[in-house]
Amino acid sequence: MKAPAAASLVAFMLMVGCGTVPPNVPPSGTIVPEEGRVQVASDVSYTYKELVAAPVTAYMLDGILEKSLDQLRPFTQPILLYFVYQPFAPNWTLEEAKLNEDTYYVRMLAKRFRTGGDGEAMMVMKRRAKQLQHERGYAGFKVIDFSEGIESSTPISQRYSEGIFKLVKSDAVIPR
Repeated sequence: MKAPAAASLVAFMLMVGCGTVPPNVPPSGTIVPEEGRVQVASDVSYTYKELVAAPVTAYMLDGILEKSLDQLRPFTQPILLYFVYQPFAPNWTLEEAKLNEDTYYVRMLAKRFRTGGDGEAMMVMKRRAKQLQHERGYAGFKVIDFSEGIESSTPISQRYSEGIFKLVKSDAVIPR
């Protein structure tokens, strides 16, 4: 008699927990918040995205040591591979911050799964600078700083690029 009551209580708690949305998630945004971390130990913390990705990765790689390659879930159910790879998603996501009236900071993150595109970060940043140049009526732009790197994260590392550019009013000083 105690087991059904406990199961009912757990089911009720799950429904109540799933029915509430965190206060920092907008109605049109993502369910998984972009910022914030869960502190597991004094020196170990995880982002919300990492916490969501862990069971998905475990599900996808279940039996990787016991089964042959053609028996793994991603290859027996190709639709799963489509959602992981996302072939029509842009290769780079761009975050932009205005430092002052005519100077911008841009950070770009590459898709984790992609084919090529490693050398296009500068081109993406220059394209955004040119868009802002035309929108704001400036004569040109100057790249002040640019760097690229790889963030090592679990389970898959991710390429990033960041740069600072300044919009200029005069055509006289536009070395790129």
